Amino acid sequence: MKFKIYCQFVLAIGMTLFISACNGNDSKVSSTTDSTGVTETKSDTVPASEKPSAMDAVKVAPGLYKVLADSLGIRMLDATYKPGDSSAMHSHPENAMYVLEGGSSIFTDNNGKETRADLKTGMSAISPAETHSVKNIGKNTTKVILVEINRQDGSEALDSSMDATRIAPNLYKVLKDSMGIRVLQVSYKPGQSSAMHSHPDAALYVIQGGTTEFTDKDGHKQTYTMKAGSAMVMAAGTHSVKNVGKTTTKSILFEVRRGRK
Repeated sequence: MKFKIYCQFVLAIGMTLFISACNGNDSKVSSTTDSTGVTETKSDTVPASEKPSAMDAVKVAPGLYKVLADSLGIRMLDATYKPGDSSAMHSHPENAMYVLEGGSSIFTDNNGKETRADLKTGMSAISPAETHSVKNIGKNTTKVILVEINRQDGSEALDSSMDATRIAPNLYKVLKDSMGIRVLQVSYKPGQSSAMHSHPDAALYVIQGGTTEFTDKDGHKQTYTMKAGSAMVMAAGTHSVKNVGKTTTKSILFEVRRGRK
């Protein structure tokens, strides 16, 4: 398959997280399918039922929430609060998060209940739909990668024997697993490779970039170079991965199973 310029998506996928890979793309990439079988979808083609509501964080606090990727009912946001920053009441659907820069915040729900959260760098969490306002009460800027999930109808048949964490447990580490959502840390040192494995639909965020070679189940190879900070959403796919660069790649992969556990 031809993964045009968005090679960068898979690229990201390729390089890091998925370093596994599936497929990937930016929130504004034209529909394409890469050789790993990943499909990218323009965010403006998302059904109305999946589009943000009036309580959407990006609409309520556009200076604090930035869309990094949006496709397949999965949206990745960068949530950055400087000391003293606060947002009005807003909502999130089911979601998973990974803390890039920790700090202290107060969350106030729609009943007025306040909860203090001391977020540590590297921590992750999975949460049901929620409505709240947020204020950074600490002395440090907090930066979180938030993946919102609007599940589409239907479910998928997954072959557990092809799970990346079973095929390559030294490369794929489970950070959180709940509600049919799984947060994985993916790390490949130069020269490391994994055997053929599969991923459901997923979102990938690259922490440390590099160059990765992906081989799909038909033997087609593609090499991608991704930079730190790259983000993408990719459709389910099967492949093997090899770090063919000179630097260790590290990514956070948010896998989404369409049928909730």
